[in-house]
Amino acid sequence: MTYTPTLTPPSLLELARSGDFKAISSWINKELKPQGISARVAKETTGYLQVLVEFQQEPPTDRLIKFICHQLYQLNSPLLERVNIIGRFRGSPDILWKQSVRITPKRTLNNQSNIPTKSNNFKFKIFRSFILIGSVVATFILGCWVSYYEVLVQNSVSSLETAAGKVRVINDIKLTNPNDPTVTLMFGGDVNLSHPVSDVVKGDYKLPFAKMDEYRKADLAMINLENPLTSSTINSTNSQNKLAVDSNYVNVLTSGGVDLVNLANEQNKVNNQQSLVETIDILKQANIHSVGAGKTKDEARKPKIFKVKGQKIAYLSYDDTDIQPNTGIVGVNSRNKDQIATDIQILRKQVDWIIVNYHWGVKLSEYPGDWQMDIARSTIDQGADLVVGHHPKVLQGAEIYKGQPIIYSLGNLISGDTSNQESDYETAILKVSLKPGKMKIEFLPIVVSKYQPQVVTGKKGEEILSHIAQISSVFHQPMRTPLKIDKINSSAKFAGSDSSPSRSNSNILSTPTLPELPPTPRSIENEQNSTDDSQNLSVGEAGLDSQNSFSLPPILNPEATAKEEREPLIKEPFIKEPFIELPRLRI
Repeated sequence: MTYTPTLTPPSLLELARSGDFKAISSWINKELKPQGISARVAKETTGYLQVLVEFQQEPPTDRLIKFICHQLYQLNSPLLERVNIIGRFRGSPDILWKQSVRITPKRTLNNQSNIPTKSNNFKFKIFRSFILIGSVVATFILGCWVSYYEVLVQNSVSSLETAAGKVRVINDIKLTNPNDPTVTLMFGGDVNLSHPVSDVVKGDYKLPFAKMDEYRKADLAMINLENPLTSSTINSTNSQNKLAVDSNYVNVLTSGGVDLVNLANEQNKVNNQQSLVETIDILKQANIHSVGAGKTKDEARKPKIFKVKGQKIAYLSYDDTDIQPNTGIVGVNSRNKDQIATDIQILRKQVDWIIVNYHWGVKLSEYPGDWQMDIARSTIDQGADLVVGHHPKVLQGAEIYKGQPIIYSLGNLISGDTSNQESDYETAILKVSLKPGKMKIEFLPIVVSKYQPQVVTGKKGEEILSHIAQISSVFHQPMRTPLKIDKINSSAKFAGSDSSPSRSNSNILSTPTLPELPPTPRSIENEQNSTDDSQNLSVGEAGLDSQNSFSLPPILNPEATAKEEREPLIKEPFIKEPFIELPRLRI
């Protein structure tokens, strides 16, 4: 005899099992509607079932996904095996998160099931063996079941609250070595691909980064892009257009392994709004993220947040040059002291690392101004973990302030600047390695030949690093390379871990009562893989070398600043109860 719940009409259940999209939507919505959440079901061209979930206030993503998967599992239909679950705010076209899952239907009982067969006898023996083995195996199976859901939580895409609104966390970065638990970040200076670089490239877009495997091997590689990208014909001599390059030059960045570009610079201030919008769109089509500029002022202010190997990393970018924007240009994020403090403070308890980029300073100056030092140190005071600067076209020094590194300028990486047409020069890039609560930071010396940068070792590499050490000696605590740093709270775990306090919304709706999950740990299979943590990053304290052979210029800031612990923004979560309770498991 088949039992049908009295609250659910049999026709709805049968229609949903047969693949009727309207019936499936109603089946899911019967529990979600009271919570102000609605789901719509459609079929994608890829063969996946798409479940679009809309809400006024964002619920906990992992619990919502689990509940929808459970509802689909209960239908026990082979038509519902591959599912894409997408979340967004009601009335908004922007996708907040997307999760792909595979749902394996339960075996259906039929009239033949009671007929003894060799297969049935074998399965019965296996089942009897599990019973006899006892609680140890049962505990192991339960552990695997719970661990599966932990993986689901970790891999799900979510959004974070920022000063400029909700921002989607990006977790689909292609990793060269996903089994290495260390997150590797790369930072380069200015990249200008206009004449005379374009004359050397001549359509060979792989040429500029051909010798930069370090960029391609990094998990996240960043540069400051000075060229607007356009698909229109460039034949104007107007100063607003002379730096623009053909949209095909985006292939220089993709072949070089560039994942993120800074657009908060003076070039985007002096160019028109259409050029900026086109550049952002071209980068997006090439799967290159941009930060520091946008189609609106709020969009320009939003950080880029990545989740890589379990670590959430936020990038903020600000322009601080004295170039005045054209009338109507609102898409470049200019520095504002109060806004920067707010941006960092809101992010601090939600992410593991905050990196702030500044486009600032005086061209060709090897030393930052006092005003730059004040801004950089204030940025660290607000809670940033790393400050990276660019624009002066040459390397500037680096210092350690309150245990955190400040790199004032990374100089040129690939420079087609017509004011300085040198094709051969020396510079450096910055490599940052991250583990939970630990950072390793080092300069990699670069020699550029015919606009082709390459990491060098030996005597030439030592000369470049010695030059960086020399110009860093003006600071009270110059940064030496390589350097290993413990975060101030070394016991802190990543944002979003079970031990860290949650940032719940005080307006979260009441908790619904969910049915129990099925007892089969294989019922829902996540299509994403977790990574292993098999390597350790050694720990070291930031400090000065015992010997310094350089003649020191006057110290810009003679007062030593003690390493101080930052107070958290919020010591207690607003709401301790989750939106949806974890479903109980039946053993």
